[in-house]
Amino acid sequence: MLLAIGWWAVLLWKGYDKQFELEVKILELQQKVPSTELQVWPEYQQLKVINLRKKAMIIGEGVFFSLCLVLGLYIIRRTAQKEFSLARQRRNFLLSITHELKSPIAALRLVLETFQKRTLSKEQAEPLLAGGLQNATRLQNLVQDLLLAARLEDSWRPLHEPISLPQLVESCKEVLRVRFPKANLQCQLQENLPLLQADKSGMTSVLMNLLENAIKYSPEGAPVQLQISYQGTKFMLQVADQGQGIPPEERHSIFDKFYRLGNEETRKATGTGLGLYIVKQVVQAHHGNIQLADNHPNGTIFTILL
Repeated sequence: MLLAIGWWAVLLWKGYDKQFELEVKILELQQKVPSTELQVWPEYQQLKVINLRKKAMIIGEGVFFSLCLVLGLYIIRRTAQKEFSLARQRRNFLLSITHELKSPIAALRLVLETFQKRTLSKEQAEPLLAGGLQNATRLQNLVQDLLLAARLEDSWRPLHEPISLPQLVESCKEVLRVRFPKANLQCQLQENLPLLQADKSGMTSVLMNLLENAIKYSPEGAPVQLQISYQGTKFMLQVADQGQGIPPEERHSIFDKFYRLGNEETRKATGTGLGLYIVKQVVQAHHGNIQLADNHPNGTIFTILL
């Protein structure tokens, strides 16, 4: 297209030059004077101005068409990138949700088949029951995340109630101890924290998703720090990990639904890509904001202000 526009401009340019030369010849014949003397005549100057205006019109139209073409290509490219990104997210979600459902279901089925085929003592049954309960809890959390993500798309509104943050942290820690027994979770809560007026289920999802991500993406045994304080009129919740961190070019995408870092087929950490999406949507529904920063020497810090 650019070549076609350029060729069109060249042809018009040459055509206007030939037209100008022909009009000058006609003027010479009419006035019966040589071309060197004709150049100072007003009629010649008028023909010259008209020719320059025509050439300026060619340049203007060529630039306009070129800009329209470039803009169109940019819009097409951006739309294609969005479609590729959505296709990648859908593919990642299908792969991750398949794994997230398959693993606990297979573990639960194994427990049930064991009880069906064998008679176990209490000592033998207890670890199997604990494992089955853990996988059932994992399925329940997955379903809750899926339901909450669907509700967030449908103008979800928080139901505010007084929440004791120390109690909320303790309940989250109990769940995480079962799933991540080797996690090194360090909590620092300001004394005499006032009650937080917020949606309890939403804030539970926020805290659980941030802590779970921090544990999953940190080396085994590395400290994951949770700090909660009350600063004047706002609560500050901060989760810091010692993981690999988030590349700057991907920070604008991590809060997108189903987005996960890396390749879904080679990723070791489990998940659906809904966690940070839920966190941001719930925080925004409470008129708060979430900030992301680097931890030192490595890792990531998420800070929430409510």
